[in-house]
Amino acid sequence: MTKKITILFTALVLLSVLFSCTSNSKIFEENPPFSVKEATFQNWFAGAQEFGKGTHVFLEMENITQNTQIDSIYFRGLADVLQKDPNNPLKYKGNLKAAAKQDVVLHENPIKEINNPIPNIQKDFRFDLSPNEAVISYHKNNKRYYYKVTHLKEIEPLNYPSTNRGENNN
Repeated sequence: MTKKITILFTALVLLSVLFSCTSNSKIFEENPPFSVKEATFQNWFAGAQEFGKGTHVFLEMENITQNTQIDSIYFRGLADVLQKDPNNPLKYKGNLKAAAKQDVVLHENPIKEINNPIPNIQKDFRFDLSPNEAVISYHKNNKRYYYKVTHLKEIEPLNYPSTNRGENNN
């Protein structure tokens, strides 16, 4: 009797391992209703630490079929809604902003800490991607799909100038 239980248990463990390995690869569509002509990203820095930093992701699409809405981008642990370029409906941009570090007050009296910012806890990132891969989320006929874009090209970073707060502008 124990031999049958051991065999059954082993079979269940093997099946669960097999299905868990294949589930991540089945998430992505191999033939989406569009093609990505160009995919680039550009890191940006706000010039001062409190203003943050982030990444712009630029996508140029082709052959988007009817009833397909390009929705979101997932890249390097961050996600954002893709914005369509008003001058070119085949171009999209995502602005992925890393959380800026904020000062907090630590005090023995907890009342003095009441105005501290609420920590921005990042949700679990659902995709395991290499640094130059992104995932496009899109809807077709009211159903959500995901497409993995590989080999995004990095373009030159954008460095916004910092302002000198002590400078007198006379």
